[in-house]
Amino acid sequence: MQIFKRYSMALLFLLLVIILMLIGTLGVKSFGDHLFKDANITIKPEGERIVL
Repeated sequence: MQIFKRYSMALLFLLLVIILMLIGTLGVKSFGDHLFKDANITIKPEGERIVL
């Protein structure tokens, strides 16, 4: 319990940063989807085959 009291502010700050990063990522994805919706462009991801 003593450790939790010591690091509670850091854990709270870390949780806040994680939540803000998730909201930002979802916002950028939504914005990108909205931009390409009316452009009649289909984006197909193409990967490269890596031979080891």
